[in-house]
Amino acid sequence: MKTIELHITLQPQVLDTQGQALTRAVHDLGYTQVNNIRVGKVLYMDVDEATDVAVHNVVNTLSEKLFANTVIETYSYKVIEEGENDA
Repeated sequence: MKTIELHITLQPQVLDTQGQALTRAVHDLGYTQVNNIRVGKVLYMDVDEATDVAVHNVVNTLSEKLFANTVIETYSYKVIEEGENDA
């Protein structure tokens, strides 16, 4: 079993209004050295597949069909933990 960390963010050309609001709030607090905040999502999941290719297929399929709006978002993932398959 592999634990996956999936990052979903808006594509760079897409306006991130939530990020802009946070940037303004950070500046209002006096932290003008912090700029260009972008907001995204992080999902964690356990995938019980035997091969890296199978894990890749599951994560990509779910990301494209369910987790991310690929018209305006991009996604990437990494394996953060590998455990033994339960037998």
